[in-house]
Amino acid sequence: MPHVLLKLLTMDEAEPGGLWLEAIGEDPALTARLISAWRTNAADSNGAPAGIARAIAALGTDRVRAIVRNAAIQQVFSPLSSQPCADLKKHWWRAILCANLAEQLSLRTAYPHPQEARLGGILCGLDPLARWAASFNKNGEIGVGQAEGVRPPNDPQPRIAAGLVLEWRLHPFLADAIRYHQEAVDQLADTHSLVRIVHLANRLANYLTGAEPLPLDAARLFFGLETLDLDRLAAAAQQSTAEIARKFSIEFEEKTAEPPEPPPGERRLHRNALAGMPLQAVESPVDAQIKLDLAREVRDLALMDSLRDLLSEANGFDEMLAKCTEGAHMLFGLAPPLYFVMDKEHKLRAHPLAGQDPRTLELTLAMQGGRSLAAAALGKNLPLNSLSDHAGTVLDRQMSRLLSSSGVLYLPFAANGTLSALAAFGIEPHQRPRLGKQRRLMSRFGRACAQALQSGRASGTGSAELMREKLSAMQIKTRRVAHEVNNPLSIMKNYVKLLSMKLGDDEEAKNDLRIFNDEIDRIASIIRSLASLAAPAPAADAGIDINGVIRDLIELASDTLFTPAKISVKTHLAEDLPPISTQRDKLKQILLNLLKNAAEAMPGGGTVTIMTRDNVNRDGRPYVEIMVSDTGPGMTAEVMAHLFEPVTSTKGGDHAGLGLAIVNQLVEEIHASITCISERSGLAFHLLIPKTITGG
Repeated sequence: MPHVLLKLLTMDEAEPGGLWLEAIGEDPALTARLISAWRTNAADSNGAPAGIARAIAALGTDRVRAIVRNAAIQQVFSPLSSQPCADLKKHWWRAILCANLAEQLSLRTAYPHPQEARLGGILCGLDPLARWAASFNKNGEIGVGQAEGVRPPNDPQPRIAAGLVLEWRLHPFLADAIRYHQEAVDQLADTHSLVRIVHLANRLANYLTGAEPLPLDAARLFFGLETLDLDRLAAAAQQSTAEIARKFSIEFEEKTAEPPEPPPGERRLHRNALAGMPLQAVESPVDAQIKLDLAREVRDLALMDSLRDLLSEANGFDEMLAKCTEGAHMLFGLAPPLYFVMDKEHKLRAHPLAGQDPRTLELTLAMQGGRSLAAAALGKNLPLNSLSDHAGTVLDRQMSRLLSSSGVLYLPFAANGTLSALAAFGIEPHQRPRLGKQRRLMSRFGRACAQALQSGRASGTGSAELMREKLSAMQIKTRRVAHEVNNPLSIMKNYVKLLSMKLGDDEEAKNDLRIFNDEIDRIASIIRSLASLAAPAPAADAGIDINGVIRDLIELASDTLFTPAKISVKTHLAEDLPPISTQRDKLKQILLNLLKNAAEAMPGGGTVTIMTRDNVNRDGRPYVEIMVSDTGPGMTAEVMAHLFEPVTSTKGGDHAGLGLAIVNQLVEEIHASITCISERSGLAFHLLIPKTITGG
């Protein structure tokens, strides 16, 4: 449904959390896409009941967002988009009604997995939806017959949905519920309760859409329910379906037909489940506007993708702002703005670019309490201009003169609750009508620029020279002690060898000593690399088992780092992760620094989670992802802005404040990338390592 896609795209920005995710499962075709994407990569269902929430959790919000956006693009360019929404509404209504009925029945009969029942109900709507779509040719014209693989109208077997659940390898209970949801009642009396729930929900949906009489025979045989019970279930399901329709602005021009009453003594057989909901064949103004708005959303998504590609080319804060200036000109025809960015005193201070008046550095803006239009734009986090909204104060008129324009447009660059900059554009009266129509796109532009600026700062963009200087000083100090350090390391290696010989057949202890010996070698390698400025970069090690490296590090750090601090470690390591070529010692040093950083963030205990994921695609290249997250307090935006820069540590003791700076340097040396996300629940570091297969 274009209504569902449009709502999801707009909710993604306004409510990126739970409400957006909850709304995704309210469309049968989109639900099928998500389940298919989940089950394509899922090795085993582990017997757990399937549901849309479980699929979303497994895919992750980025993957789900991509699926929704791709569906929107296909919807806009599909030949079916030229057809009125009336028939599609009917299919959607019946599918959601069946899903709600299945959920209500599961609650009424104490079935322990209501979301699984709901999924079964909504998947029952795939067959009629597929048959309807197959009746159009490639030009969107109706009446071309059945497509290959779609059953004829008089075939009682639901082939499409049943085939999909087998392909997805869902649990047999759910697969049977879909496969037999139109089977004869007496054949289902002894089946699993999910099969009976989905069957009865489907027949109740037929009854409520006028396709067959009340299925009292099945209700009594399956669950001992009577007419009054079914009336209550139907009323609750219809109310829930109507509320979902209102949420997505799905309107029906005519009421649902009254369910037919069977003649005395006659038990009616199953009829066309799509009958009984007469709708106008002409597109309603509301539906036409929904389709137009969806097309605009798709256009804006394409423009934002182009903008992100442009911003990804920037290196350094000023260059990033210059790219934002270029993007504003391409999208809106705006002249270069004057930027205001946060200074050390948490004031917005003018930040002139090359060629702009340097005396604007004397200008500052109040973050709160100001009366200017600039303050209003900041407070509302919206683009405001002095030609349309209000004239503003003397400050705003002064800004217009500085920009040599008739008016000024303020656009906040803010994302994730953090303001990165405020752009002040000079505008003229002839631009006002167009800019008024582009406010939504302009807000998106501001968010995209803010995300790029935040990402650049978090990854250390613009501070590479400072980092190199401080690391160089550390190398000079390391030279002085390298020789002396190697002596005790050699002694330790000899003792490890002697201990291993004395242990005999104690393989577990020998394995611990092996890890200990490997760490001694790694220390020696680190000292050598830091002490030799002119040393050539070592070649990548072939056949590195990423999961094996992680397991060794956990075993190494468990007794000394995690157990004393009451920190639990959880791992979610991708199975069948192929060996890749990378520098083992540097990878271990990166991960050990991240684990140590996580442990130090939770002195009172907590949880460290390590995850690996294969086949992560970025810019067309495959990567292996390693995520290290903790449940600590997270970091402030100010600290995040300088996260990978060498700093003076506030931890005391032997902390040099160089841990994450070294991590960033090592990440560059193995040609990987690292990003960090800070939330209330802690920090999450995402490390992407190029997937170079051994021998490939």
